[in-house]
Amino acid sequence: MRVKIKEISILRLVKYISRRIIGFPARLSYVYSRQGMRNRKQLIKFKDVHKGETCILLANGPSLSKEDLSITKKYKTIGLNRIYLGIEKYNIELDYLVCVNQLVLEQFAEEIENVNVTKFLSWGTRSHFKVQEAIHWVSKGLSTRKFSNNLVAGLNPAATVTYAALQIIYYMGFNRVIILGMDHNFQLDKSKTPNTKEVYSHSKDVNHFIDNYFPKGVKWETPDLMSSEYFYTIARDHFERNGREIFDCTSGGNCEVFKKGNATNVLTNEK
Repeated sequence: MRVKIKEISILRLVKYISRRIIGFPARLSYVYSRQGMRNRKQLIKFKDVHKGETCILLANGPSLSKEDLSITKKYKTIGLNRIYLGIEKYNIELDYLVCVNQLVLEQFAEEIENVNVTKFLSWGTRSHFKVQEAIHWVSKGLSTRKFSNNLVAGLNPAATVTYAALQIIYYMGFNRVIILGMDHNFQLDKSKTPNTKEVYSHSKDVNHFIDNYFPKGVKWETPDLMSSEYFYTIARDHFERNGREIFDCTSGGNCEVFKKGNATNVLTNEK
């Protein structure tokens, strides 16, 4: 089950279908436009570029502020969404940024443009950005594959940017993933329906590693933890079937899908 029965509504089903209809022209332009073809050629260079290596995947949960992030200087590090807000404060050395959330990309385009790392951003939001070599566009695939092995053909963004990042990580050939900051726990009004766009109404953001991550008045989409777990399971199984590993080393994280561990111990015991 990806959703609770009580969370299913006509409106949610309509949104589900409309997102796919609205997104279809963007996927066609990704396949047939000159920009799309150039972009796909650029993505090819990332195939197995880090084959056999270990990477750090930084999510945006509150626990990230308690982690020893000096390990980002020793391993390739992939950060999600607005992780750049913590680069100086937490001394993060970031190699890649992944953001496929339309609301984040539209509202913080200028900030994201100015982050000096290689970026993987959603193709459908490219009109908000200037052309730059550091930006590589990713598109939802036209196939029905739940986990994409081929970034050039597209990926499945599913319920969470973490899942999108895991597909990119797999494509780049990483053998082991250490996840930090994936608390998998949000303080929300219990009446909120997952995947609903709303205006953030709190003066302080308690759901992320920095209290102004989503300032008051910013639009965001309520999380869908059940769907996230469904896709995390797919990612875990895909990695393990192919001799690769994902470790969730989040301090106090509530996700039970991935192997648990302490980052230092896991990295010390690398094969």
